[in-house]
Amino acid sequence: MIDGEQIADDKLYTAARAEKKLSLYGISMSESFTPILDQFKKDTGIDYEYLRLPTQKMYDRVLAEVSANKFEADYADLSDLAYMKEWLERGILTSYKVPNFETIPSTLKEPQGYWYYVSRIPYVIGVNTAVVKGTDYPKKWSDLYDAKWNGLLGLQNMEGGGSALTIWAFLRMQIGEDSWSRINQTKPRYYASSPPLDNDLVRGRIGIGAVTASTIARQIENGAPIAVIFPEDGIPSFGAFGNVTSNAKHPNAAKLWMNYITSKRGSLAVSKTGVYGTHPDAPPPQLAGTTFPPASHVWNIPADKWGNIRANWPEEWKRVMAR
Repeated sequence: MIDGEQIADDKLYTAARAEKKLSLYGISMSESFTPILDQFKKDTGIDYEYLRLPTQKMYDRVLAEVSANKFEADYADLSDLAYMKEWLERGILTSYKVPNFETIPSTLKEPQGYWYYVSRIPYVIGVNTAVVKGTDYPKKWSDLYDAKWNGLLGLQNMEGGGSALTIWAFLRMQIGEDSWSRINQTKPRYYASSPPLDNDLVRGRIGIGAVTASTIARQIENGAPIAVIFPEDGIPSFGAFGNVTSNAKHPNAAKLWMNYITSKRGSLAVSKTGVYGTHPDAPPPQLAGTTFPPASHVWNIPADKWGNIRANWPEEWKRVMAR
């Protein structure tokens, strides 16, 4: 029981404590995920080991270790549901329903409990205040269609991974079917990954860009001349989804971890890193003196749409951008 919330019953907690530790494979950056794991350790007494790899390398490594009978992680996650589907077909993750399963929104879990979103990183509009006047700040994603952003806008190309896939899917599905072509008319600068885009925004090489809120908030805390805009027409997010592994050496510790990370207490720890957690009653993130919008404003790619988007939309995007 933590803050009036039961994370686990005595039987599970005792068994988890006897296992003493937890091995996690994850795609979240260590600097943002370690504080969450440290809070878990403080609250439960369970030690941890964390291996961080980007999604493609994580997917490949787990398959290689499974094939060689060397896979020993108790928990694993990814940020690509197409890859997750293959993991499930290989039996890499098990079904486990956390205590608050029924209260978790259907968009944040697999119906049988094979995976859960444990974190969601929001995308926002970042503005360099030394380049863009306050009176010109956009309020909505559709404001990026304006010709005044010609040559000033930076975006990841759609082949840049799950994060880039999410922002472009959001624009097409939520903002407008023609959003890709309309944005392309402003002659944006396209980036293969987010770090160069973030760097150019901070240095004023571009004036505006689609960026992750947590990354830019930390830049602001370090003195960067950046303003964060939470668009009125929604906030796309991508995240990590995972669960207990089928061959976990510390299965009870892994179940305790899943109970914790999907609880209000665990989601609060997640929110302190500038990321949205799983529990519907957890407070929104806060960073750089800014309180993020409520979770109801956050959008992620529907699970049943992910496969088609992943397989077909990047090629469509390239054709649109080539016009």
